[in-house]
Amino acid sequence: MSIKVFLADDHKILRESLVILLQQENNIEVIGEAADGHGAIEEILRLKPDIAILDISLPQLNGLEVAARLKKEAPEIKIIILTMHKNEDFVARAYQLEVNGYVLKDNALEELLKSIRIVQAGGIYLSSDITSTVVAGFVANFNQKGRKAGLISSREREIVQLLAEGNSNKDIAQLLNLSSKTVETHRSNIMHKLGFKNITDLVLYAVRNHIIEP
Repeated sequence: MSIKVFLADDHKILRESLVILLQQENNIEVIGEAADGHGAIEEILRLKPDIAILDISLPQLNGLEVAARLKKEAPEIKIIILTMHKNEDFVARAYQLEVNGYVLKDNALEELLKSIRIVQAGGIYLSSDITSTVVAGFVANFNQKGRKAGLISSREREIVQLLAEGNSNKDIAQLLNLSSKTVETHRSNIMHKLGFKNITDLVLYAVRNHIIEP
């Protein structure tokens, strides 16, 4: 029986290369792909793959936020993070979300197939450059580093990312199927909770907390 896989990565050439690699395996079927976070959520929930492979640096909704949504809305779907980031904040956040695999793009061709098989069999896979001991240390320090980020909800982090990417309230309302008034309320709450005076403060926060990439 084939392992059904969904791949979300905004780098078209890499995504297409990985699809070709995966499709060469007799027991792996790529049933869908996406280039942004919102598209990934919509398609993953519709297609119900066995495994969702998510790049962290997805536009509109980053891969860790996609993972958080999937853990709530479709916990049966296993998640592998595929990223260039060895940053401890990323690893700790992924670990807290209980993702099933964390693969570095440097090693993607060698490790992705292996990770898919291990995760499908019920195991946890960490890229060879990241040991479980190191991850445990990241998690121990995560709350200290992430206290301020923890003040806002998942929906608010989603809106922070969209604002920091330059979207207007109207754009965000359309993307999230919300009213402009609701978006403005969220925006005001975010600014109040985090003590921001202007959008520049918000963008800097998004960069420092790895919600967007500079």
